[in-house]
Amino acid sequence: MAPPTEGDAALMAAYVRKEPDATRQLYDRFASRIYGLGLSLLRNNTDAEDLVQDTFLKIWRIGPAFDPLRGSLDGWILLSARSLAIDLLRHRSVEARKLSSQPRVSEASDETGPEWHAEVADLFQRATEALAHLPQRQRSVLELTYLGQRSTKEAAELLGIPRGTVKSRAHTGIAVLQKAFRGDDDAA
Repeated sequence: MAPPTEGDAALMAAYVRKEPDATRQLYDRFASRIYGLGLSLLRNNTDAEDLVQDTFLKIWRIGPAFDPLRGSLDGWILLSARSLAIDLLRHRSVEARKLSSQPRVSEASDETGPEWHAEVADLFQRATEALAHLPQRQRSVLELTYLGQRSTKEAAELLGIPRGTVKSRAHTGIAVLQKAFRGDDDAA
């Protein structure tokens, strides 16, 4: 690990100001290392690529918190990447437990009567209405990624926007939909 330097603090400050040279320097210095870390932890090329992007977004947001007196830039950035990867693994674990605890259709056959069909129709109607109230930018992303089963990379290419923007819009859209389903007043 490189010793803390004033140059690292200046580099982070320039990155937070969105200076292209700083972005290029940080990317050249860390992208392959973050990708390698992602591959070893997540064991998936796409997830490792996403980790690189997510890490650069995170360090851009929290960049002012970097203090070279507390540690090296290398350690700080790689620890941020590792934390994001662990968060993803935890999220996957929670989702897997939720799915495994869900009854199979054959196990729930007694719940597929008229009431069940009415509830599904009601949920579909509510989802359609909630989607209709989303801004077009968020709706397009959700339609491509969730309904169209496109990857974030494919959605980004189709919409002509960065992959991080796709993720951000999807996250925001899902949050609005969750509020709508909970009945929060400020939904949509």
